[in-house]
Amino acid sequence: MTMKPKIFYLHWNETELKERLTPLKKADYEVTSHWSTETHPKFGETLPDAVVISLDRLPSHGRAVAEWFVEAKKRQHIPIIFAGGQPDKVQATKGKFPQATFCATGEVSAVLKRLL
Repeated sequence: MTMKPKIFYLHWNETELKERLTPLKKADYEVTSHWSTETHPKFGETLPDAVVISLDRLPSHGRAVAEWFVEAKKRQHIPIIFAGGQPDKVQATKGKFPQATFCATGEVSAVLKRLL
């Protein structure tokens, strides 16, 4: 029995997030997500195989979560994918996270397939 790849998806709007998760679940990924600015994402002991962070809303919040994620050596091997965002926000994020992958929101599933 093969394990489903675990994806963590961060987007700061619950309704839009649910729409974005649908194609990933159909592609047989095990997806956890977070959308609330009131709480911090919880990863627990089981780390995901990839992290997707939307830059479409509150890109500075997304960058802060990415910074936390790459702080620890045990998480640095996990690919971070930034999805969407205005060109200036994407450019600022590329400067901070040159090792990350960047794509349009609709390309996340294809990028995950290529990376995992």
